[in-house]
Amino acid sequence: MTAQPANLQELAGWEGPSGRGETLWRCPRSGIWIVESDALVREVLSRPEPYSSKVSLSALDAGFPAAEVEAIHRAEGVRFTRTLQTNDPPDHRRFRALVEKVFTPRRAEEMAPTIRALCQELLADWQAGATFDAVAGYAMPLPLVLIARQLGVSREDLALLRRWSDAAIVAIGLGASREQHLDAARQAAEFQRYFRGVLAEPGRSSEGSLIALIAAAASEEGSRLDEAEQLSLLHTLMIAGHETTASTLASAMLALATRVGLMDRLRSDGSLVKRFVEDVLRIHAPVQGLFRRVRESVALGGVELAAGELLCLRLGSANRDTARHGSSELPEVPEGGLNHLAFGLGLHHCIGAALARRELVLAVEVLLARFQSLQLAVPVESLVYTRSVMTRGLTSLPLIGVEHAA
Repeated sequence: MTAQPANLQELAGWEGPSGRGETLWRCPRSGIWIVESDALVREVLSRPEPYSSKVSLSALDAGFPAAEVEAIHRAEGVRFTRTLQTNDPPDHRRFRALVEKVFTPRRAEEMAPTIRALCQELLADWQAGATFDAVAGYAMPLPLVLIARQLGVSREDLALLRRWSDAAIVAIGLGASREQHLDAARQAAEFQRYFRGVLAEPGRSSEGSLIALIAAAASEEGSRLDEAEQLSLLHTLMIAGHETTASTLASAMLALATRVGLMDRLRSDGSLVKRFVEDVLRIHAPVQGLFRRVRESVALGGVELAAGELLCLRLGSANRDTARHGSSELPEVPEGGLNHLAFGLGLHHCIGAALARRELVLAVEVLLARFQSLQLAVPVESLVYTRSVMTRGLTSLPLIGVEHAA
């Protein structure tokens, strides 16, 4: 049996069940309830009435310097407001309805040629036989470039977008120091100043893009957004728009490099690629944890929870629940069940799921066409993952590509 985490921060980097043999247990030092089973996670996600998404960093992180962060926002930017992930109905719907206009399955399919061309462009820098960091060179820039286009950010400013996103992700991972929290606040203020300029130039991005819709919503009757709401929504979309897709693609490439014959199987039957992507999403869930606050006394898994209690929903554990899925490992032959929770469930189901799936499938297909096989250039045990209660992904992935035989 795996050792039990002593406190919530020790869940950082924890992939899959804790090994306690319990589906619902209370972290002894944080007091937060840990929900691990597929059935209980689904129950919470599908019932927003008793389980609120309005959970702040102040409530989760005892060391969060709230007053100092607030002072930075007042002096250098505006205070962020709730939009999508940490919001509840009915206000949540106002923001969701706006963004849904862009993230549609049809729009994702229309973007396929652009995605494929970008994949090919990125892989052109990967020389056969040479060691290549597949995270920095492929997994990360692919979704980053695509979300940047939606946000009206030029490729010259991609490094800024990555820096702002990285700072925010460190802050929400529940392992940040005081200085990291303050740095995240300063980075957020810089982000706000940059996007004030972007919002002021409606012609900077294509019609129908996220930035164009959000700029128009500043005055549109029925969906009017003030400046703080516009900037908060953009900040959320910046983070969600690339980090999880990049993490999943990196996990997929690691599987391709370490599972003998997998690339050949995928090439022999193109329908397996979609199934493989779904398996990777389930087993290596890029979002490992979500938080909810109990609104009113409620029973969950036979336990009475009082109003105000905090829950940490472990999506990574739920996706490996053998009672639901039968297996907690990647199958030898892709199965591709769609009943996983990698994209969440219910009203907070990932709004960019269709686009993420299209990006991942195309990225793998282009990779299969480019190389006969992949080899891991370092021992697998030396690979490093981000340490966060919320997300999980490889920080780098040194690979060697072997070209197809002439």
